[in-house]
Formats: sequence, C-alpha cells, structure tokens
Amino acid sequence: MKTTMSSSSKRERLYRLGYLLFGIELPDQDQNKSQHGLQRGLFRAALALAFALACYYVISSFGEFVNGFIEGWNASGNNDDVKLESWKMSGQWQLTLFAAAWFLVHNFLLKRAIAETIARHDTERERANKLEIASTLQLLKAQIEPHFLFNTLGLVQHLAEPTAPQAAALTADLIQFLRATTESLRADTIRLQDDCATCDAYLKIMQTRLPRRLSYGIECSLELHDFRLPSALLLTLVENAIKHGIEPSIDGGQIQIKAMQVNDQVLITVSDTGVGFGEEIGQGVGLENIRNRLALMYGDKARLELEENETRGVIARLVLPA
Repeated sequence: MKTTMSSSSKRERLYRLGYLLFGIELPDQDQNKSQHGLQRGLFRAALALAFALACYYVISSFGEFVNGFIEGWNASGNNDDVKLESWKMSGQWQLTLFAAAWFLVHNFLLKRAIAETIARHDTERERANKLEIASTLQLLKAQIEPHFLFNTLGLVQHLAEPTAPQAAALTADLIQFLRATTESLRADTIRLQDDCATCDAYLKIMQTRLPRRLSYGIECSLELHDFRLPSALLLTLVENAIKHGIEPSIDGGQIQIKAMQVNDQVLITVSDTGVGFGEEIGQGVGLENIRNRLALMYGDKARLELEENETRGVIARLVLPA
C-alpha cells in the first residue's frame, strides 16, 4: 500500500514538473506563479535543459542502436550479397525528432491537465450543489421550527391567561421577542422602530428575571422610525448592558435607549447605571463584531463609542451617517 502511494506521489510530482516545463497552469498554481516568478523562470530553464539533454541521449542511443545492428548484420557472414552502410543521423533529423518529442509530451500533458481541471471543477460543482441543498434544507427547517414554536407558545399563553396572567404576559413578550429577532436576523438591516420594539420585548423579559432591579426607558424621535441600521447592533448593546452592568450590580440599575439626529449623523445611545467599566468592557466578541460590521457597511463614516456614565455605569453610542 505504501509502495503504491509512493509511486503515485512520484508520478504526480513528475507531472507537476512537466506542467511547469511547458507553462501549463493549473488553477491552484496561479498564486505561486505571481509570488515566485524569478525562481519559477530559472527552474523552468533548468527543466528545459534537462529535457533537451534527455532527448539528445535517447536520439543518440537510437542512432548507436541502428549502427550496432548494421555492424552485426555485416559481420554475420550470412549476408555477403547484402551489405549495409553505416548510418549517421543528421542534425536536421535530430532537430525533427526533438521537436516531435516536445510536441508529443506537451500534447499528452496538456490533455492530462485539461482532464484534471475538469475533474476538479466537477468535484467543486458537486460540493457546491451539496452545500446549496444543505442550506436549502436548513432554510426550510428554520421556517418550520419557528412556526411550530410560535404556535406552541401561543397555546401556552392562551392556557395561562385565566389562572396565571403574569406567565401569560411573559409568554407574550417572549413571542414578540422571538418573532422580531427571527425576522430581523434574516435581513441585513432593520428599521430603528422595529429594533427598539425588539429591545423593549427583551427588556420586559429581563424585568421578570430581575424584579425590582431593572428599569428602562426608550426614546426614539419620530423622524427616525424608518431609519435603517444593521440588524442586531442595538440589541447587542442592550444585552451587554444587562450582562456586564445590571446583573453584576447588587442594586441593579437603569437602562436608557435614546436615538436622535444631529446634523448629518444619527446617534443611538445605550446607557446603564450598572457596575461600570471592568477589565473586559470594550473587548468582548459582541462589541468587536459591531465594529467589524460598521466598518464593512459604512467604512470610516460610522463608529462605536464607549465612555463612563456620569453617575455610574457605561454609555455605548452608535454614530451612524444619516
């Protein structure tokens, strides 16, 4: 088994050297060509010289074989009436045989490279088709599962309303939050009004988890209701305020969301009165993702600002172009 793999590997290396000699480029060789152009040129010249010497050796050996056959024929003594003259291959014949060898080897390697490229493209196309089918199945699954979940939660809310109104209200907030996040995560952008509604549903749920420890307010000017921003940015800031500010605080705190337009910029602020800056504040994965998405969508026209709150806690501010 190892011998077979070793011989196959050696044969593949010979094919690669042949591709380099004749300038046949495979798709995975494009980058190497640009990065090592001088080295490739020198190595290719060395390969051409080696190929020429090998062809000269084979052609010369063929000429020697013919002359040896003639000498043996003449020395046999059985063919006195037929004497063969020694044959010397001319330079023109040598060049012709060398050109024929160059053409045949080049043609063979070119056909093999084309077949290898087609096979590779077929493999990549098959893999892409499998990925497309898998993503389609995931999309169908993502469409079916929320529908089943929302129907089940709606039934739980209906059953809880007569005897447990608080549980029914919490279930309603959960349905609103899940429905909003499911729809927003499928899109690249979201209306600011819808994003604030998602945060409102989330904070209502957190108020149930943190009774008497969390209060919040949301202010969004009317002219910004239809302003679109990347989805989940605002919710990520609110979740960070809960996780790093309110939950670690014994007394809890308040979260305030404000959105306003100042000249040609939209300022969306999430401030909390939690424990304030810590060692990990500003360095989390969520905040880094926000910075990356802002840079990807707006370039240097948008940014995320973090500063200490005057009383206590942290102020996170999205500065977006209007």
